[in-house]
Amino acid sequence: MDKLNSNAPIYPADELRTPVNVLAPDQRNFHFGVTSLEVLYARISQCSLNNFVPEDIRVQFDTARNLFIHSFYVYRFYVVAESQVLTTLELALRECIGDKTLAAFQKELKASGVHFTKGLRLYLEYLAQHQLIKNEDFPTWQQRNRIAAVEAYLFKTSEEIDEHGLGEYLWDESEIDESAFDIELDYVKVLCETLPKIRNIHSHGSTMLHNQVSLSFVNISIIINKMFERTAIEKK
Repeated sequence: MDKLNSNAPIYPADELRTPVNVLAPDQRNFHFGVTSLEVLYARISQCSLNNFVPEDIRVQFDTARNLFIHSFYVYRFYVVAESQVLTTLELALRECIGDKTLAAFQKELKASGVHFTKGLRLYLEYLAQHQLIKNEDFPTWQQRNRIAAVEAYLFKTSEEIDEHGLGEYLWDESEIDESAFDIELDYVKVLCETLPKIRNIHSHGSTMLHNQVSLSFVNISIIINKMFERTAIEKK
């Protein structure tokens, strides 16, 4: 996290680039195994919008994807890319559902005692209540038991290493038992609560710096695709 009003010198890769060094890799990527553009392209190319989605939305989404790829040169573009893809999500929601429908939904909620201000939180709630997005759409929900099993395995191996003073512990897939877990997870609810918070952090100004934005692209591409696809099917 950067400090505001710091007198420390600017990190060289954060300064204005010149025609000479504009394509110089940002060395911070190398600490996370990102050694080439191809690494980032392989990650982001898996997140795409289908033909149900209007062209203007796909263009905005690809702007975010291009920022993600160019993070190889400017590490700070990761958070800019995440901000752009969240902005694209809100634009897509308004275009797909329509402002009038969303305003009517807001009034319905208010009449039932639920108050949401106009914005991404309200729009995602509309998708959830109308089942335009579902838990089973998302890889994180599909893999919830696997994730829990791996976490348990890592905890177990850590204890084994400490208890017996081991220098290493070889990974053994047979020791990862997904059947031992049946995780209850309302992932749609999680997204409804967390995505607006992330969007607000970016919108209100932040010095946050990290590269963990791939999951946002995965989830948002799924939300936009499913929303437009299911809306189109309903209109037939």
